[in-house]
This record gives sequence, structure tokens and C-alpha cells, in this order.
Amino acid sequence: MSAFRVAVVDAFGAAHGHVDAFGAVGGEVVQVQSTPELPFGVDPVDEARFSRVLVHDGDVDALAARLAALRPVAVVPGRETGVELADALSERLELPTNGTRLSAARRDKYVQIETLRARGVPAMRQLRTADEAELRAWHEQLTGVAVVKPLRSYWGDGVSFCDTPEESVAALRRLRSRGTVHGEPIEEVVAQEYLVGAEYILNTVSSAGVHQLTDAWRTDRITANGVRDLVVAQVLMRSDEQPVPELAAYGRRVLDALGIRHGAAHLEIKLTPDGPRMVEAGARMSGLPYYTAELLGEGQLEWIVDAYARPERFRARAGRGYRRRHAFAWAALVAPAAGRLVRYRALDRVRELESFRDLTMLIEPGSPIGPTTYDRGYPATLTLAHPVDAVLQRDLNTVRYLDGAGMYEIE
Repeated sequence: MSAFRVAVVDAFGAAHGHVDAFGAVGGEVVQVQSTPELPFGVDPVDEARFSRVLVHDGDVDALAARLAALRPVAVVPGRETGVELADALSERLELPTNGTRLSAARRDKYVQIETLRARGVPAMRQLRTADEAELRAWHEQLTGVAVVKPLRSYWGDGVSFCDTPEESVAALRRLRSRGTVHGEPIEEVVAQEYLVGAEYILNTVSSAGVHQLTDAWRTDRITANGVRDLVVAQVLMRSDEQPVPELAAYGRRVLDALGIRHGAAHLEIKLTPDGPRMVEAGARMSGLPYYTAELLGEGQLEWIVDAYARPERFRARAGRGYRRRHAFAWAALVAPAAGRLVRYRALDRVRELESFRDLTMLIEPGSPIGPTTYDRGYPATLTLAHPVDAVLQRDLNTVRYLDGAGMYEIE
């Protein structure tokens, strides 16, 4: 019999790793599914690996009573769709909790930024609106590029970079006509100023308000297929490498302002000429497999286990910088056109790169393909690793040279 139980809300995708992570220290995981149907965009997981599976039918109190009978030591959000339910359940069960008071600020992109501003954390200018005239007038006063996106979405879906007020209004109309990736209708959007600067990702874990930076990444972006700032690579940084210390200090202020005292967080921050500015934050673990346990000895999952199951060990180690064993990057290819993919023309040359590690083909030859416009549209992804940063960067640059219209034979 296991020593303890932990409930994970929506343990799909990378969050399924909670099962092994808690299992390694004698725990077992209860899967709490946030909706009767699987959340949009997730694949089924092996339910036999959970000690129990509970499905939320809309009655939080009834679900909390069922979960209480299993005596979990924690309720953890596995992915974005599980954040608010995890807050509600952990609060009702009087377990370590971020509480429900600021749940909206951890999910709603507009409320999030307004919460930061209200608590004295530097933040971008923005507008929440359903009115075309109001959006047009706001963009005219902005005198710059606006980013229009759904209030509640992820994977970069539905994000538009708008140079003119007319483009912002057109983006509002498109979003209202199509809804979110979850199938939810869109009535309002958030329009935000475009932040100029390099973007970074900080992944953290907190225990009773003590925050630990587990890994930091530089994000590489390109403009392609009508999309500005399309993500094409993320490079693991050293914890003592500039500007990580400055970003980490800002990130701690963000976590405090959003009431994230327990568990994982995923912060997207731009370093602008005026200093760090939050793009958006997620109160859950990172959604991509960054191989951090192998690269650093431990990653978010291992720190999550300590935060909830071994808090004394967490506090004894918190504050130390992580040690990167070698340079590492995740990268993606970007398809330029629609049709049927006949073949990739230069994957052999990609595999010959000195730092090449592995490649995952997401669109096979013979399958339909379309222009990559957001995070779920990559035709292939790959990882690179090398002891020398300069070799890794050279190979990343070579991937960008090889990728493009010449990579794809499409009919």
C-alpha cells in the first residue's frame, strides 16, 4: 500500500509524469478529470496507472466529498484546464492551496495583468473589450503594435499581431466567429501592447510562499506565414547566466502578486528596454518535455514532489541555482504551405548536425499539411545537445537555414 495519495487535476500529456514522480517516493496519484469529456487537444492516458479516477460533473462540493474520502495530502493542477478546479478542491479540503480568491487572475489573461499592476508589479498596457469602436480607439492611442487574443486559451492559438486599428478589429471579428481551442464561445478579447524584447520562460515550484527556479529558457522566434513571433526554439540557460537573475527576481514578484504560494508555475517574460514584463503566467507545470531531470538532475516534477510530500527537504534546498550539465535546445520546423506532404528534402542533413539528438515527426509524408501558425502546427520537432554552447547555436542556425520552402515537397 502506498504511503500517501496526491490528486492531480487533468494529469494528461506531460502532467502524466506526476504518476512516476510521486510513485518514486512511495505515493500514488488520483486522477481528477475536470470535465466529463476529455479536455480539448489531449490524448487519453492509461487510467490503470492511477489509484482512482474521479470525473467532475459540475458539482464541486460533491467531488470534494468523494475526494476527501481518499485522504489525499495535496491537490495539484496538471495542466491549464485544471488550475481553477485544483484551487477549489484544495481549499475545500483544507490542504496546501493557492485558494480561490485569485483563481481568475491565474487563468484570465486580462485579470492577470491587471492584478500585477494593482500590486505594483510593472505590466503592459491592455484593454478588455467586445466593442469594435472601443478597440479601434484604444489602438489609435497605443501608437504601436497590438496583440489581440482570447481571454482563456493556450498553445498560442488565436493570437494576432496587429499593426493598425483596423487589423485589431478584424482579429476581434475572427475570434468571435470561431471560439477558443476548448470550444468555448468568445465574446470579449484582450488587446495588449506588443512588448519589444527577447522572450524567456521561467519554470518554478513554490512551497508555502518559498519560490524555487527550476529551469530558465530563451525563446527564439521568427516571422512566418503571416505570424509575428512564431516560436521555433527554446534554449536552456544556466541559472547564473544573464539575464536569468533579473528575470527570476521579477518572477518572484509575479508569483506573490498572483497568490501562487504552492506548486508549479510557468512564466513567459519579455525583457524590454524598460525592464522585465510579464506576457502571461500559468499556475501549473510546463507543458513541454524539456528533459530537465536528465539535463539538470531534477526538474519541475521532482521539486513538485518535495513541495507537497517532503516540504522540509524543499525548504532545505530552496534558493540554490540549478546546474546545467550541457547546452540543450528544443526546436521546431515550420511548414510554409498547404497540401499533401510528399517528403522532407533535408532531414538527413538535420540528423547529421553535430549536436543532433532526436527528431519527432508530427506530420508524416503522405499526410495533409498546412502552414504552421501556432504551437500545435509544427510538422516536426527536434532536440539538440552539446557540451559547447557555440556549437549548439551554430546548429540551431543551420536548422533555420535548412528549414523553409525548400525543405518540403508538397502537392
